[in-house]
Amino acid sequence: MKNNFAYLLVTQIPFTRNESGAPVVDQLWAQDLIALAQSFGSVRVAAPEIPGSDTFDTWGPGSMALPDDCGVTFVGFPAVHSRLDLWKWPAIRAVLRREVRKADLIHSSNPFAPYLGLRYAHDLAVKLGKKTLVVVAEDFVDMLGWEWVRTGASIVQRMRRAAQLRRLEKIVRGMVATASLTFLHTPAAVQRFRLAAKNSVAIRQSLHDAEDVISSSGMEERFADLQSGRPLRVAAACRHSGLKGLEMLIQAIGLLKDRGIRVEASLYGRGPNTAHLKALIQSRGLQAQVSLPGTISPGKPLYETLSRFDLFAMVHRTTDFGRAFWDAMACALPVVAFRTPAAADTVNDGSDGFITPLDDPQSLSEKLAQLHENRQLLVDAARAARRRALDNTRRQWFEMRAQWVRDLFLNEQCRAHEVVRVDRPVSVPEPTRAEQEELATLQS
Repeated sequence: MKNNFAYLLVTQIPFTRNESGAPVVDQLWAQDLIALAQSFGSVRVAAPEIPGSDTFDTWGPGSMALPDDCGVTFVGFPAVHSRLDLWKWPAIRAVLRREVRKADLIHSSNPFAPYLGLRYAHDLAVKLGKKTLVVVAEDFVDMLGWEWVRTGASIVQRMRRAAQLRRLEKIVRGMVATASLTFLHTPAAVQRFRLAAKNSVAIRQSLHDAEDVISSSGMEERFADLQSGRPLRVAAACRHSGLKGLEMLIQAIGLLKDRGIRVEASLYGRGPNTAHLKALIQSRGLQAQVSLPGTISPGKPLYETLSRFDLFAMVHRTTDFGRAFWDAMACALPVVAFRTPAAADTVNDGSDGFITPLDDPQSLSEKLAQLHENRQLLVDAARAARRRALDNTRRQWFEMRAQWVRDLFLNEQCRAHEVVRVDRPVSVPEPTRAEQEELATLQS
């Protein structure tokens, strides 16, 4: 069932255009957008447009052009890089104002600097009486507290950043309190924002469909090889940053080596910690056991690669817990994770995965040693992981999300696509000078 209402998605995720004018976006983001359009019929995206002459960076392994017939169209607004770009906001607001007035549903997500001003679209939609959807994609408070606040160069800077983070959390709490519906992507986001939200639901962020799940025969072939006594093969696929905990995994493998237990690991991805991870591997003498193969493209290449392993490590040190969990499930890989609120509410400990104490390489090594000795425990968990993947496909979750959104319009079907008539123009007041200064501070 497709929608009969105009869907506007406002995002700070940038796009560019290729020579033929087709939108080019991050590969992972492209998969999300295509799935969204398949569920709703068509989606309009308002996003920062990067000129073709500028460098276009993505957070994932690459970018792709969206097909013409995928149901996703883009409208661009000027990209913002710092508080020095405050002069661009009148033009951005003009684009958002025009697009919001034409839409029936306005979809926003928790904003980050320097795009805090994008909340204008949500605020305007609320004032116009439109339906609004807010997506909180992660527990950004914990994530930024780890990566940004605690790394401040001085006590004064850390205090200043902590205050800015509190203001950002207040902005998001205000958005979810006024949204018609809020999707909370992770268990940690549920814990932090569910009481503030007017109407919220926890969702999953799986990217696989049933045809992507490893076949039963392929899984059984891997089990036969596993029972031969070869070393366990562990995979990780994430951005190489401190909060991902990959150093802990390397240390755990080093502890096992000291005990005469060989475990092999491939740490896919790249990031600011890649050089440090390489140096740590060398200092522990683990070059023959731990590799850094680089990034993997999402989709079939990722599933084919992960299916060669026995276990997936998500040893995050914060409540951040990404979609890689479901990629692992699709490949019948049990997940081993540190105990955080996100992991505890996502991994079924002892069933389709395993949880160990937070920031504890010794306990992690003991769990790996247990799985090395008890291969049947790993086999049983892998079968459970595959069953869970089949019950949580991307198509299933996007259809559920689509139905929750459609339910917002149940009592207003006759009004779909009607022009809102008002006696005088409805607008969100322009920010005062004090508000502009606060916005500039938050975006610094």
